[in-house]
This record gives sequence, C-alpha cells and structure tokens, in this order.
Amino acid sequence: MLNFMGFHIPQDGYGHGTMQIAQALRRIDSGVEIIDMAQDGTWGTPENRAWEVAGAAVALCLPEWYGNIRCEGLIGYTMFEATKLPAGWTEAINRYCERLLVPCQWNREVFRDNGVECPIDLAPWGISPDEFWPIERNDLTPDPSPTRRGEMRPYTFLWSGTPDLRKGWDVAYRAFCAAFGRREDVQLILNFREALPGWPRFADRNVRAVIGKVDLYKWRGMLAGADVFVFPSRGEGWGLPPREAAATGMPTLATNYGGLAEEIEQWGMPIEIEGMSRAEYGWWDDIGEWAEPSVEHTAALMRWCFEHQDEARAMGMRAAAWLRECATWERTAESVLHAASEGVR
Repeated sequence: MLNFMGFHIPQDGYGHGTMQIAQALRRIDSGVEIIDMAQDGTWGTPENRAWEVAGAAVALCLPEWYGNIRCEGLIGYTMFEATKLPAGWTEAINRYCERLLVPCQWNREVFRDNGVECPIDLAPWGISPDEFWPIERNDLTPDPSPTRRGEMRPYTFLWSGTPDLRKGWDVAYRAFCAAFGRREDVQLILNFREALPGWPRFADRNVRAVIGKVDLYKWRGMLAGADVFVFPSRGEGWGLPPREAAATGMPTLATNYGGLAEEIEQWGMPIEIEGMSRAEYGWWDDIGEWAEPSVEHTAALMRWCFEHQDEARAMGMRAAAWLRECATWERTAESVLHAASEGVR
C-alpha cells in the first residue's frame, strides 16, 4: 500500500500543492491512501505528534516532520529556495528517507550539494486546467479597481506574492518605474498576500497595492484584469503563481533561476540575473545565496510586452496550451507513483 501524506491547508503553497497532488492521485490510482497531516487546519508543531501507517509513504512536508512518520519505507517530498539547506534538513533526510522527491533539477543539485545521500527523483508540480484556462484579453477590459470600476483600464502588469525580499516585488516596482515612469496608459498592480505594519503607500499614480490573500475566484479575476504577470523572484523551489498566470494565456516574466527556470522556455519569458546575494529569510541564520534578478532586463521585457502587445498575447496563448497539455497535476501524480514503484532500500 502507498500512503500520500501532507498538510491540506489551501491558503498555503505547500498545502495547496498537497491537495492538488492528492486529487490527481485519486483520479489515477484509487488504491493510494491520502493522509491529511494538518491539525485543525493548521501546521501545528512536530512535538507530540506522530503517524504510523501501513506500507510505504510519500510525505510532502518540511524534513523536520520526517522523524514523526513510521512506515515501511519513507519517500520525502520537499523543496527549498536558496543554496544552503536549513540546519538539520540533510540529517533528517539521510536518517529517515529511502528516497527524496523534489520538483526541479536545480533542487536536486542543491540537496545533493548539501550532502543528501539517498536517490533524488524529480516530481514537477503542475497546474489545473479546470481552474486556470486561457482568457482572451483586450484593452476594453473594465478596470477591476473599486474606485475605477467601469472605466477602461490601462495596460496592466501584475505581481503577486508575500511582501518579503525573496519574492522580488521591489525588482518589479523599480523595473516598472524605469520602463514607464509616470505615464498613465500603463499601470502596475502589486498584490501583497500579507500586510506588514507601517507598510508604505505608493505615491505613483500608476502603481496600486492590493493587500490581502485572495481565494481562487478572486485570483482568477485578478489575472483576468491584467495583461502581463511579472515575477522577478530571487528564489523559488518551484513557483506556482507565475505558472497559473501563464495557464490563462498571460505573458509571464519570471527569473531564469531555481525552480522558475524549469521548462521556462515553454511557459515564460526568462529574466536574466545579475549575480548572487546572501539569502535573508529572517528566521533561518544561514541559508547560503539566492539570485539577484536584473532590474534593467525586467524593464526591457516589460517595455517589449507593452510595445508588442499582439506578439506578447500570442506567446501567452502558446504557453497556456503547453501547460494544459504537458504540465498538469496528473504529471506530478504519475511522477510520485513512478518513484514509489522504484522501491525503497
């Protein structure tokens, strides 16, 4: 018997992916046992929690949880966004896991370079065509802003993520200002999925901040109300939001590094990096480095999309077709099942 374990928390990236993979596994193999590790809809902490399951298990979670799982062969499934793993991760994987799954080749190299000894297999994440489908956009789309509803909107760039340095909102903002200044026929929407105390207001008339997490319905509406998704992240283990944006036919700019670089030639427009810098999360002391996306190249790509709107739209639609055909959650589930079929030591 194979068990697939993870935290079913829809508003969390890990949790959303876990739920999507679980649903795909059910469609492909009804014999897989799905186990929700969440406690009252939250992560909880590893202390005083344990699972004992019959058969092998694939656990999609942080490695700190692996020691709490008793099974007949554990396959870990995780990812990271910088070049050095947090303290204890390598030791936990080497002690408890027979195999490891990661979503991209870059993560395979990072985990191997950090001393992981077990076999490392790829299980790329996917998109759901039933949730994200191609949308025909044009300049007559009404502006979704509550204060401007009913007006015809300017050409719109969208960024969405948590308001930390890693997600690159600052690069998107600086690139937009460099590319367009204060012209009013173009705008940038920054969707900060969390608020910070004392968060600054933007004086730019063509820059708008939207603060708060969005559910699937609002997220699709936000994507429908924009023309280009820009995501100059400094580090991603995978990068789901830009791929979801691309699945709607939206031209998508993303950093050509880490998980975002995986298959980017098929679904996105790669942003060059200028080099590497110290990765600063805030809760881990030393996690190595992450990339510094080029502000200049991001600005150049934004200008190109604005000046070549028909070509950009066509690129977006080709990307959406490829994602729908080649990069769904069924592919992820099949990769998980293949790794499990390889057996454990």
